[in-house]
Amino acid sequence: MRRKILSAVLAFVMIGTAVTGCTNSEKTSSPDLQKFVETMSKENFVQEGSFVALDTIELASQKQLISCFGNNAGSAYVVPFLPPAPNQAPSAGVHNAVYDWADEKPSVYYDENKADNYPANPYFSPVGWSYKLAENEAVVLVGELPPECKYYSFINYIFFSEIKSGKDYSKEKGFFQIGTEETGFYHPIFGSLGAPINPVNIKSQGGEKYGSRFAIIVTGDKNTFTKTKNALISAGIAENIINESPLPAATLNMGLEKGKDTFTTLMRISQPTNQTDYESYINSLGEKFKVYRITPKDENAEKSPYKAEYARERGTGKSEVSILPDAPQTLDEIRAKLIEEYGADYTYEELSAEIAVPEGMTAYLNDTNAQGDNRDTTYLMTRDFTLNSDEDFVVVYGVNHTKTKKATYSNTVLYSRPMLNGIASVYDSLYEGSSEKYLDASHENRDSYYVYKFARKQTDDYTRVIEYSEGNEKGEYYGADNGDTLLLAYRAYLEPETGVGASYYEIIYDRAIVFHKK
Repeated sequence: MRRKILSAVLAFVMIGTAVTGCTNSEKTSSPDLQKFVETMSKENFVQEGSFVALDTIELASQKQLISCFGNNAGSAYVVPFLPPAPNQAPSAGVHNAVYDWADEKPSVYYDENKADNYPANPYFSPVGWSYKLAENEAVVLVGELPPECKYYSFINYIFFSEIKSGKDYSKEKGFFQIGTEETGFYHPIFGSLGAPINPVNIKSQGGEKYGSRFAIIVTGDKNTFTKTKNALISAGIAENIINESPLPAATLNMGLEKGKDTFTTLMRISQPTNQTDYESYINSLGEKFKVYRITPKDENAEKSPYKAEYARERGTGKSEVSILPDAPQTLDEIRAKLIEEYGADYTYEELSAEIAVPEGMTAYLNDTNAQGDNRDTTYLMTRDFTLNSDEDFVVVYGVNHTKTKKATYSNTVLYSRPMLNGIASVYDSLYEGSSEKYLDASHENRDSYYVYKFARKQTDDYTRVIEYSEGNEKGEYYGADNGDTLLLAYRAYLEPETGVGASYYEIIYDRAIVFHKK
């Protein structure tokens, strides 16, 4: 998914109302979104935004993004880009020998001569996907769900929070600073807020989980949600396809003033069933979505802020080792055979996995970086390592969490520091048969394990090739060179029984061995 999106990021696109997966009668009853705009405009400023695929690797390679934020390589990200609030100053871009970042376009309602305008958002390229929100503002998405795929979700994030006076952040993981004296200085939280909207709980037309029409209202205020929902209904959008996506304003630091939190909403799409249908969907986002920023004209209107909601509980009470009681012996058997196979010609180091990131609200309360967490999955990560020659490689092995029904899908991603760019990934759909070389045919649960290699050369059917960074025609962050700092991350998405990520204490952690040529 390499698309030239930068021009689209800065443009507000005209969007249609095509739908699929509906009955004939549903297809003919398209909503009148102009009526929605007219209704909301009586008491609000209504501005259009855009819904755009965000390829972090491409943008980083073009020096339009300063981090890849641990992208799940092989999965797509789509985000709404919003204009500033009507009485909010636009952010000035960065133009120097290293970066050429566009200035933010002001709101169509903006009057620069007003004395009481709010300061700009802290600038973060590409401009528009991180924004401050007043508690009673709303972001509205009306569009079409992706075609059939293994997973999709919509998740709100607190993106940046103001740096606390006198606090030393230099040793915090993933710390960097943005902003100015005028906007305030900020650092990343990138912490999820509330329950993701996904195929388990999405409200959509006809109850169809793919290709059907839906709407989402993101706001920190219950009154704003009700008014916005009623306006959508009056415009012909059925109430049973309108999804409530609250921001816990009672806890967050919402507002347009200097130092207030910034937010974003992220859509993930992983493993489409039909690649052609998926590419058509991504290439036609401008036709399938409307995005609105709703700003009340009366800032003093009565508010009813949302509180933090109860999180869906992880875990079923049934651990993976109860499903595979011989897992310790089996994993040790795989380890022994790998070392026997390569030990004569290679030295090796073994990498255990640990919980990688805190959950979003925990990160917010601790003032740390959650690195774009998602409660729909588990995040495990190894310590750093290097591959020092073309002969070096790393083998990952472990339990296939989809076989034990602790995940809908799972994968392993190889990352490079400091950009945290995901350069190579292996999904569970490729695991089939990968353990046969290391476990006897008589092993009762052989297909519940996997063994896969990341290497410079394709040596067998279970090798994922690592591209180089230098000279890479696609861009420097699509690969890594010998000696670069690397790490591995493991995900296990959506335990079927719970509809949320598995408990970290019920799964068996993945393992890895790095082999260095003697």
